[in-house]
Amino acid sequence: MARERAKASFDVEAMTHFFAGGREKHECMQKAFRIVQRDPELTVQEGNFFDLTRDEHREFTMRQIKRAVELRNSLNDPQLSEAIFRALVLYSESFGMRMYVHELLFKSAINLFGDDEQKQAWQEDIAKCRVLGCFAMTELGHSSALRGLETTATYDQDRDEFVIDSPSLLATKWWIGMAGHTATHCVAICQTIVKDKNHGINWFIVPLRDPKTGRNAPGVVAGDIGAKAGRAGLDNGWIQFNHVRIPRKNMLSKWISLDPKTAVFTPAPNPAIMYGTLIPERLSISEGTHLIVGQALTIATRYGVVRQQGSNDEHIMDYQTHYVKLMPSISALYVVRVVGWILDAHWQQMSHFAQNDQAKYLARLADMHSVAAGVKATVTWFGSEILERCRRACGGHAYSAYNAIPGLIGDWGVTTTGAGDNIVLLQQTGRYLLNAVKDVYAGAKTQEGSVAYFNDAQDILARSTCPFQDARDWAHLDAIIDVLRWGVINKLAGIAQALGAGETYNNYQLQTTLVAELHTYAHMFSLFNDAVKGNSILEIPEPLCATFKQTGVLYGLEILVTHLATFLEEGYLNGDQAKAIRTMHLEQCRVLRDQAIPLVDVWAFPDFILKAPIGRADGDIYPAYMNTLRSAPGCFGPPAYYEQLVRPLVDPDMNGKSKL
Repeated sequence: MARERAKASFDVEAMTHFFAGGREKHECMQKAFRIVQRDPELTVQEGNFFDLTRDEHREFTMRQIKRAVELRNSLNDPQLSEAIFRALVLYSESFGMRMYVHELLFKSAINLFGDDEQKQAWQEDIAKCRVLGCFAMTELGHSSALRGLETTATYDQDRDEFVIDSPSLLATKWWIGMAGHTATHCVAICQTIVKDKNHGINWFIVPLRDPKTGRNAPGVVAGDIGAKAGRAGLDNGWIQFNHVRIPRKNMLSKWISLDPKTAVFTPAPNPAIMYGTLIPERLSISEGTHLIVGQALTIATRYGVVRQQGSNDEHIMDYQTHYVKLMPSISALYVVRVVGWILDAHWQQMSHFAQNDQAKYLARLADMHSVAAGVKATVTWFGSEILERCRRACGGHAYSAYNAIPGLIGDWGVTTTGAGDNIVLLQQTGRYLLNAVKDVYAGAKTQEGSVAYFNDAQDILARSTCPFQDARDWAHLDAIIDVLRWGVINKLAGIAQALGAGETYNNYQLQTTLVAELHTYAHMFSLFNDAVKGNSILEIPEPLCATFKQTGVLYGLEILVTHLATFLEEGYLNGDQAKAIRTMHLEQCRVLRDQAIPLVDVWAFPDFILKAPIGRADGDIYPAYMNTLRSAPGCFGPPAYYEQLVRPLVDPDMNGKSKL
């Protein structure tokens, strides 16, 4: 490990501080780690985290929440309180998701859709956890296609109340974090019916449980989803509403209104507003990727520089077949993290507009929604690929729960919404792109945001072949972005022409999905490239830019290599260019291999957070691994079933046969 760390070509401390948000925040985070590690109510002090049963995980996670809230209420230091919560999120995905559901999804929905009176009424109870909230969106038969949701909120004018109802089994709210056992309230998205007319989806605050007894509220049937692939400490649940009555004031009313005297409903100025809360949820995948995938990469990388195998006991990280999988993966997290910060800043600006300049908010909403959908889909897909690379990179040891990677894979599976949902997200992005390119060709309007380059569509398509002939061109993101943008415009033009000639959209879904992926990557690399060049809302310290550029180029080459067939098929690249791209990809992997340990050290995951003996920072993995196994329950001695099931087979005094 010392040898690997000595190879650093950049200032690891400076990069660590940058990732932490500055030296002060880094030092505060280290203090928070010490507090969390020492507190017996915040971390598992005896036994092993991975030996907890599901019930024990649930109880432990709630103990963490209770203790963390007590600390937050007693500390007169908001920065330290935030750092403690962040440390706990890193330690336990279950804690992280419970608090994410409560403090981001539930709270953000009220902030975004509630009027001033509603926000004032709920904020203190949410902050103090006197109310525990969840986010009731998806249904058993419906996911990201929100227009098809079935849960209804029907206005009863005589009583000035809404009646919340699940009219079918498929309308059951499904996979709702905190709904299984814990949440006292939810924000539920429902079809709004007033005087027999459906006014579309809106958000409603609905009580779920009696805070004194924990029992379901009248008319509410809520249960636990049961065993999952990950996050045993999170009580994902299902909810059925049986004519549950709530006051009209529980309809979140920043953008909509309902006159109780006339029952006249005034809708939002744009129906897409009601999807706004999905944007920060989807953008948060950058943080989630750092949290889960970053830990797995740290473990796999440290294991790779310690593990020796081969005729000369080579370190496996030195094999090309090994580092060519891990180095682009590490690079991807550098790009995703930077892009995530930039998009978060853009969303914060939009949130300000939502409160103060609704015209600007509405003008940017569709593009931001498209970007968020595309980023979530592409990043989660590649995140799944990285986790599988980490599993393979650690061989059989990756199947041991004690080395954390199986749990991280399970947590990631629960974090992401699966291939089907990603297809829906990319279809949303793809349809937005089709409409934008049609507007450009029709001369309807100038495009802005992620699709601003569509304004140059004709110039882009005028180049039938790629102009970059020198192999060194592929060491720059500008060339990579050019290829991706050409692919997007070219594919969109073909799809639009086919649809205009009467072809059905269903026959072009795969093409549209591919276009959405390529566009999302082009936009991500463009944002990243601007940041490296100093033309961004995010300021990267100049001494670190060279390292960021290396990671950006390698991730960009990884995406080009993955999609080479598309560009060769369309004739934009020729065989020599494809060979040059592959050669540069391998060369960049080789160059960055020496930076493997410094690059993952930057993320500063303490050993107690990683929980993996093979990922120890000091590299002394084998004694730690053996000690972990020796202390595991049932490691020594006959099992409880020995007398009943084993001894009758092997004891000659019981089976009547001599061992001879």
